[in-house]
Amino acid sequence: MKIETSIVIRTLNEERHLGKLLESIQQQTYKAWEIILVDSGSTDATLEIARRHTSNIYHIPQKEFTFGRSLNWGCKPAAGRYLVFASAHVDPLTNTWLSNMVRPFEDPVTGMVYGRQRGMATSSVAEERDLQRLFGPTSKILIDEAFGNNGNSAIRKDLWIDQPFDEALTGLEDIDWARKIQQKGYRVYYAADAGVYHIHEESLRQVYRRMFREGLAYRRIFPGFRFGKIDFVKGLIYNILGDFLYTTRSTTPLKKVLQIPATRMAGHLGLWRGLHYHKTLSKEVVVNLPYPQITASVVINETGQHQIKDTQITTLGADEVLVQVAYAGVCHSDAEPTARYCKVTDNGHSDHPIVPGREYSGIVVATGNGVKRIHPGDKVVSQLSRGGSYTHYLKVPKTNLYKLPPGVLLKQGSQADSISTCLNGIRRLGVQDRDTTCVIGAGPLGNICAQILRRKGSDVMAVDQDERLLRLLHKYDVNTWQDLESTDRFNCLIDTTGRQQEVSQLIERAKPSTKILLIGPNSKEMMQHFEGVMPNDVRNLYASEFGESQDWVEAIHLIQNYAINLEDHTMNVLPLEDYKTAWKRTREREIFKALLLCSPALEWF
Repeated sequence: MKIETSIVIRTLNEERHLGKLLESIQQQTYKAWEIILVDSGSTDATLEIARRHTSNIYHIPQKEFTFGRSLNWGCKPAAGRYLVFASAHVDPLTNTWLSNMVRPFEDPVTGMVYGRQRGMATSSVAEERDLQRLFGPTSKILIDEAFGNNGNSAIRKDLWIDQPFDEALTGLEDIDWARKIQQKGYRVYYAADAGVYHIHEESLRQVYRRMFREGLAYRRIFPGFRFGKIDFVKGLIYNILGDFLYTTRSTTPLKKVLQIPATRMAGHLGLWRGLHYHKTLSKEVVVNLPYPQITASVVINETGQHQIKDTQITTLGADEVLVQVAYAGVCHSDAEPTARYCKVTDNGHSDHPIVPGREYSGIVVATGNGVKRIHPGDKVVSQLSRGGSYTHYLKVPKTNLYKLPPGVLLKQGSQADSISTCLNGIRRLGVQDRDTTCVIGAGPLGNICAQILRRKGSDVMAVDQDERLLRLLHKYDVNTWQDLESTDRFNCLIDTTGRQQEVSQLIERAKPSTKILLIGPNSKEMMQHFEGVMPNDVRNLYASEFGESQDWVEAIHLIQNYAINLEDHTMNVLPLEDYKTAWKRTREREIFKALLLCSPALEWF
C-alpha cells in the first residue's frame, strides 16, 4: 500500500509508554502509514521496542536537540503527504484516531489538524483541568486563533517544506507554525474525534522547567504579550481555587488534592521566569567579549552582486559607539534585486560597495571617550546615516542613539525606525481626530500607519490589492478596500508603496484641498519630482523618510506600552546568512515582514 501519512515520534527514555502507542498504531483502521522515530539519546529499552515496529530510526544528539529541530529531522525523510506527530507517551482512544486525524485535509484550505487530549488517573488536577479547557468535546475550525499541539497533530508536508518548524524555539513550535500558515491563508482544524490519552508524570521541577521553556518561547512568538505581577497573582489564585472546586465534582485522591497549590505555583513561577528572562540576564553574558577586529557583513559590490564579507572595524572615535547588531529589518527596497543601492554620506550619495539595511536593534559593546550616557550592555536603536544594518557590528554616532527600556525586546525595538518614520509623516501631515484618511499599501509601513491613525481616533481606510495584507488590519478595526474606489471622501492620503506611477495617479485624482503624504525610502526625492512637473496640483504634498528625535522617543514609548501590535512584523526571523532567502520571500510576498538575526547570542534579549 502506498504511504500517505508519516507518523513522527520523538523519544527519550520512553520504554514505559512507547510500546503501547506503537501497538495502537498497528490496530488503526487507516493503514497507509509509516512510522519515523527521532531519538535524542535514550539509554533504556526505547530503541529496542521501536525496532520491532519500524526501521526508520534517526538519532539527534542531545546537545543539538530542540523540539522544532527534532521534528524537522523526522519530517525530512518522510514519504507521506501528511505528517502526523504523536508524543511517545500518548495512547489513542480509538482505532479510528488516525483516519479522523487526516480526514480534515480533504479540505485544501486545512493546513494543520490537532486532536483531543485527555488526562489519566496519574495526571495532576492542574493537568486534567488544563486539558479539558484546551481540548473540548466539539470540533472546530481556527482561522485567526493561533493554536496547535504537536503531542497529537498533523500537517501537510508541502507546507512544511516551505515553512519548517522554528528550531530556535524552546517550545510551542506548534503554535508558532500554526500562526505562520494562518497568515498565508490556511486554517487549523481541531478534531475532537482524534483523541488520545496524554500521560504526563512530572515532578514539580519538571513542571517548572516545562513552563519556563514555554514562557521563553511565548515571549519570542508574541513579544507584545503582557504578564505582570497582578496577572501572576490573579492567575495563580484563580487556578488554585478552580482546581479545588474541580475536585468536588468527582472522587479525587487526597494526595492529588494536596498537591494543587505546589503544582500551580511551580507552573506559574516557571512561566513568569520564562516571560521575563530577558530582563534578568546579566549584561556580562553579552558584553564580556574582547573588542572585535572584524565584522561579517552583507556587502553589495554593484547592482545585483552581493555576498557576505569580513571587513575591518576601525578604532572608535570619541563620539562613536560600537553596537553588536541583534536584528536587522528587511525592507522591500532591500529585496529588490535591480535596485540601485547607495549609501548616504555627509556629502550626499556615494556609490558601491555598501552594506544594506536601515532598521536594526542591538547592544552596546564599547563607547568612545566622549560618550557619557550610553554604556556597554545598553539595548539601543538608532537612525543610520552611514553603513547598513546587515552586519554583526556597527559603528554609530552617539547623537543618533536611543536607549530601549529593559522590558522592550530587541526584536520589538528593531521596528522603532519604521514607527518613527510613520509618526514623523503623520505629524507633518497634521492629521486631526475628525479627518478621514486613506492609507495606500497595507505592507509593514501601511500597517503601522493605520494602527497609529486608528489609535489617534482617525477614520482610516487601507487600500491594497493583496487581501492577505488587508486581513492583518481587520484585528485593529481598520476599514479596507482592494481598489481605491474614490478619493473624494478623504482629507488625507498616505502612500506607503513608493511606486511613482501609483503616486502620480493618486495626485491626479485627489481634490486640491487634500493633503498627501509620501512615506518611506526615497519619498523626498519623489516629492521633489512631482513638485517640479505638477506644481499646481501638489500644494499639500509632504514626505517622510526618517523620524526626528521626538518621533523616536514616541516610537519607543509606543513599543514599551504595547500601543503598536508588532507580532506580524516580528514573526519571521532568518539568520543573517540567509539574507537572500529573506529577500526572495519578501519580494514574492510569501511573508509580511522579515528580520535577520545577526547575533544569535542576543536572540532572547
